[in-house]
Amino acid sequence: MSLRIAIVGCGKAAENHAVAIKGQRGASIVAACDSEPLMAEQFCARHGVKFAYSDLIPLLEEQRPDVVHVTTPPKSHAPLALASIEAGSHVFVEKPLAESAEDAARIIHATERSRKKLTVGWTYYFDPAVRKMRTRVSQGLIGTPVHVEILQAYDLAGNFGKVVLAQPDHWLHDLRGKLLQNNLDHLLSLAVEFLPEAASLQDLCAWSSADSVCPDLFDELRLTLGDQRTSIRVTFSCRVRPIGYFLTIAGSKRTVRLNLTNQTLMVDSESALPGPLARLAGAFCEAQQSVMNLFQNGADLFRSDSFGLPGLRFLVAAFYQSIEQDDDVPIPYEHILSVSELMDDVIARSEMQPMTAR
Repeated sequence: MSLRIAIVGCGKAAENHAVAIKGQRGASIVAACDSEPLMAEQFCARHGVKFAYSDLIPLLEEQRPDVVHVTTPPKSHAPLALASIEAGSHVFVEKPLAESAEDAARIIHATERSRKKLTVGWTYYFDPAVRKMRTRVSQGLIGTPVHVEILQAYDLAGNFGKVVLAQPDHWLHDLRGKLLQNNLDHLLSLAVEFLPEAASLQDLCAWSSADSVCPDLFDELRLTLGDQRTSIRVTFSCRVRPIGYFLTIAGSKRTVRLNLTNQTLMVDSESALPGPLARLAGAFCEAQQSVMNLFQNGADLFRSDSFGLPGLRFLVAAFYQSIEQDDDVPIPYEHILSVSELMDDVIARSEMQPMTAR
């Protein structure tokens, strides 16, 4: 089975998607669309795509794509996704799926009603280290999860941040949750995975730090989720270094630590040896795991699996497979909706926080 793919929105995200799509056997990009015609034309020239459009509706009518990748700013996600579903296409939407849980629910409902498939661009959710962690947790390696720590150390002075700060009319400033809403999907998608059904958002604190280069944006967030069984702490910080994503899951048997930037996974466990010998054994075990991570990353590099966004490539492949085999989508809709609802709660509570430097 071959899949005809269309991309709407021809910015940086579209470039990442194009690379992932080209790596899928039987999939081809047949058209691209951007409200700025030159962007669409240049994208098509770079990627050998035949048809460029400045309006999605004619593209849908004339090209009838099997899948539409929506890689535009978040405010346009809902209308573009709904139009694509109505035209008979499956839809891959960049994160966040929509600006609100209400819009996310509308998209999911339209997808189910039309018997099409939908996924959202949670690339870190499918990174190799995260998939390994998920397998080990499901096998009972850590026992029962007791506490989860998720940290994103963000570089506001990086390539994307520089553009946001230099352009007061950048689309991010129009988002209700601004910087937080554009980044928290990656963290909340992992948090919800370990969140008990009856658990809730217990505490939240957001602020703009004293040395912030953009004091009208919250650049620090701490929130706590969970219940008496499992606690989850999520941190978004523009002050923490080094830059990256870090995940720790402390269980009743063992603790796993992930560095998603380096794609390394470490497992901590108790030693049965006494005193100094236990410390020596622990250091040896950690060194052994470091060597294993080194060889694994080397093998991935040799196979080119570490280039670009491996989580995105995995998600695209899994989504296309679900379409071709009419199987379950890689991210359950209930999970997507739970993250959207939690995001609404986080944004609402952050709006109640004083924009005070600390």
